[in-house]
Amino acid sequence: MKTTLNRSIRIARVLFPALLVVGATAFAAAQEDDGPRSKRGARGDFAERDAERMARVLQLTEDQREEWRRVREQHEASVRPLLSQMRDITERLEAEVNLESPDPTIVGQLELDRRSIGRQLRTSRTQVDEDLARLLDRDQAIRWEALQENGRGGFRGPFGSGGRGPRPRN
Repeated sequence: MKTTLNRSIRIARVLFPALLVVGATAFAAAQEDDGPRSKRGARGDFAERDAERMARVLQLTEDQREEWRRVREQHEASVRPLLSQMRDITERLEAEVNLESPDPTIVGQLELDRRSIGRQLRTSRTQVDEDLARLLDRDQAIRWEALQENGRGGFRGPFGSGGRGPRPRN
């Protein structure tokens, strides 16, 4: 009985400080959080960050950098409503599919709507990539094409590769 009690005390002496460290770390991390954030967090505007990154990687001139930023901002503004529609349709589709007996007509129409918006987003992405390519000189275009081949350049939003390896060529 005494050995079991001693073992329990030893375990508690080791475990209690470890739990305190874990708890203090979690508390500190919670204090550093600025509260609810968007997916972008406090990192700033995507067009701005993209222009800075591409200016560095592609060695853009100041004029090219400003034009790059302007094209990306216009693109963001044009796809924002489409992304909102896509999110709404996806939520409605999820709700419909999770019903006990979903209406196949509604499910089919919602899926067709999602695909239509997806096509519009892909078309917009292709157009912005073409517009951006026109800003580049020959050497910059070669570097940007290499970045795109590796999934590290161009649009990387919800329908892009997100930098996860080479993109499949269709």
